[in-house]
Amino acid sequence: MKPNVLFLISDQHNRQIAGFTGNRIISTPNLDRLASESMQFENAYCQFPLCTPSRISMWTGLLPHRAGAWKNNLPIVNPTIPEHFAEHGYVTCGVGKMHIGGERPMNGFRIRPYGDLKPNRFCSHQPDPLQTARTQEWTSHKVGRFPFAGESEIPEDQLQERIVTKESLAFIREHADQPWFVCASYSRPHHPLTAPPRFLERHWPHGPQLHPWPKGFPDDLHPHDRFIVEDFGLARFSEADRRRGLAAYYASVSFLDDCIGELLAGLDDLLDNTIIIYTSDHGDMASEHGLWWKRSFYDGSAGVPLLIRVPGQAVSKRADVVELLDLFPSLCHLCGLPTPDALDGETLFAGRTKDFARSQLVERPETTFRMVRTPEWKYVEFPEYPPVLFDMANDPGEERNVAGLAEVNKVEADLHKQLWSDGESWESLFDRRNADLERANRGLLHYEGVTPNQYALPDGTVVDAETELYSEYLKES
Repeated sequence: MKPNVLFLISDQHNRQIAGFTGNRIISTPNLDRLASESMQFENAYCQFPLCTPSRISMWTGLLPHRAGAWKNNLPIVNPTIPEHFAEHGYVTCGVGKMHIGGERPMNGFRIRPYGDLKPNRFCSHQPDPLQTARTQEWTSHKVGRFPFAGESEIPEDQLQERIVTKESLAFIREHADQPWFVCASYSRPHHPLTAPPRFLERHWPHGPQLHPWPKGFPDDLHPHDRFIVEDFGLARFSEADRRRGLAAYYASVSFLDDCIGELLAGLDDLLDNTIIIYTSDHGDMASEHGLWWKRSFYDGSAGVPLLIRVPGQAVSKRADVVELLDLFPSLCHLCGLPTPDALDGETLFAGRTKDFARSQLVERPETTFRMVRTPEWKYVEFPEYPPVLFDMANDPGEERNVAGLAEVNKVEADLHKQLWSDGESWESLFDRRNADLERANRGLLHYEGVTPNQYALPDGTVVDAETELYSEYLKES
């Protein structure tokens, strides 16, 4: 019998903030238990540290520029993992955040009972405090995310994560007599930085300590880093503001872990023949290098947690460099399905030839970069700034940029060649981006006046899931 697949994905999870990666402050007993039964990939990377492009690339198995993945809310135009599985006898269901544009984005899933079914400015994230839905302050760069960090105002049984858990559990229970592929997609620990009180109390006020600001912060930072500081106004917040924000991030991870634990416990008798994957679309800097959020080449942002539990396979920790692109061919390999031609990843389980990972962000010039990570090195280029090179074997914290030093000239030249071995250039990437966005924007549908999530009813009708929470606030927007 074909194995089932349970694909657990979170949003913006820094892989160092989990018990299974050695963090002794955070409480993640359920993810830790899953890790103890899984292959744990310690050096996994996303292809684009921004929600939608990362997800498009992961689901299609294509590099972002080959999949038209450039910014948030774009549609998927290539075949996806769930679409491929549905064509080979699986019932497929996607629950929760997909962050994909279009009239009714299905991502290749045959069924989507709950989530961001009407693409809008919330993309499944529930504004919290509730009144911030009116002005979008909860996600404003100018306001910052720290002022809202704390206890959630949303009743716990109406939080997105609890509903994703319940709907995923219900679907699997109702379809357990056939091979299934189910994605439970959670919105946390992505901001708003709020969690139920008992999770926040674990970490505030006596909780995690901030990473120290780098020497010369912010004026002496690399221009890419300095722009992130300026764009989010990071230097204007007090240490107490930032500490509370970090505590709330930790609380959000703990809450996420609790929801995943509830789902796995509810499926315990159905998991003997089930592959389980846990990952995130990208990370969060969470005060590392004085930075926060995403859009960076550092491991805190471009790195992702990756656990793969395969029934009957040995548990291990793997230090080889892998990327989310590898999940499409890996799942085909594990489930005995043919692997589509022209994917950009390789299976993680047999016959690997590549030992590198790629990540890029192509948007405004100040934030654009392209990165290649090998077992020993991380090399990053920018269209307008000097390159960055880290000796990851001896400097895993990415503290010392050695680009331009005479002793690494050959290393830098070889990595530059590998970075552009796909035949692209900055000019071709920006040309591709402009053409893809022009095509996408012509048919892009964006719903206004709807709540963050919707339910799909049996007759196909889509109704708002959070009308009681947000309708009064959205009326005045």
